[in-house]
Amino acid sequence: MARKRKNDTRIDPFATPVEGSSLDDLLDQAKVGDVVTMPAPSDPNRMITLICKVIKHNEISQVTKVYGDNRRDQTLLNERSVADILPAIEVDKRNLHPALCWDKGAVHEVLSGSRRRKACLLAHADYVILTSADFTDEDAKVLSVSSDQYIAPSLWEQGKAFSQTKQALISQGKKGSYREIAAIEGLSHTAIADSLKAYEHIPLEVVSLYPTANHLGREAAKKLITAIQEHSEAFKQKVAQYNADKLTSEPVSDEKRAVLLTNYLTTFAKAESRNVALLENDYVKVQKNIKSGAITVKIDDRVITEKRLEQLEKLLASFN
Repeated sequence: MARKRKNDTRIDPFATPVEGSSLDDLLDQAKVGDVVTMPAPSDPNRMITLICKVIKHNEISQVTKVYGDNRRDQTLLNERSVADILPAIEVDKRNLHPALCWDKGAVHEVLSGSRRRKACLLAHADYVILTSADFTDEDAKVLSVSSDQYIAPSLWEQGKAFSQTKQALISQGKKGSYREIAAIEGLSHTAIADSLKAYEHIPLEVVSLYPTANHLGREAAKKLITAIQEHSEAFKQKVAQYNADKLTSEPVSDEKRAVLLTNYLTTFAKAESRNVALLENDYVKVQKNIKSGAITVKIDDRVITEKRLEQLEKLLASFN
């Protein structure tokens, strides 16, 4: 077994023995022309033949691209989000653990290894891949989920993926409810709800302000959503005026910087209230704007069941 390095991920959907060996055996010895076979991700009875190729660092952008349904948003990948593998790749001048790609002729679509690709681009290092034309769309979809075991996509990125699942369900004539999505994704409907809300309410521009997308967690997302809904214009102004250098004058960890950023974006100067409370308890708040007369109803997520949501939808739909 090759020695373990921080150069690359150690979890691979095809790390089981193949032809008396495993993909890990290629860590320190992958050469152009090496060939391995493995079971297809979507059908273990079908075999896929892959060939090892080394893409020169100055050709990575031209001859490789990330599979379109990959759950990791490539625009959010940065030096910090690949910090665990970047230093070793800079030293080795290549990724030791080959990425898995779908050979499309002029281009290789990355099915597993998009973080490795980004690190190689940043390090001006060569990109080692195992590529095959034998993959199918079903294989690619399986890999888009299973290849994220090492570092999972962020809450926001998962919400983006769940949104696609939701739209697919709706196109099939279904509701696209949290529970329906949860049944497909194998997660709780609460996790689905939190991720979807983060994606639907928090702009990509805001997510990109964090050190990495994974630094925007569930609690921070809830605070941001509340700030966006209750202080829309003030929130937009804060985002526009944000200066990373002014957030703190002290050297801090990325975790601390993320906390400071959330506090900055969700803290507003107190202003004279223009709303009068019509109803307020632990779960429901109904307010009326003194100037416009507009009514605002806020209901805590914890008491919104599927049945209550349906009842609310019917009630609101009956208004003329």
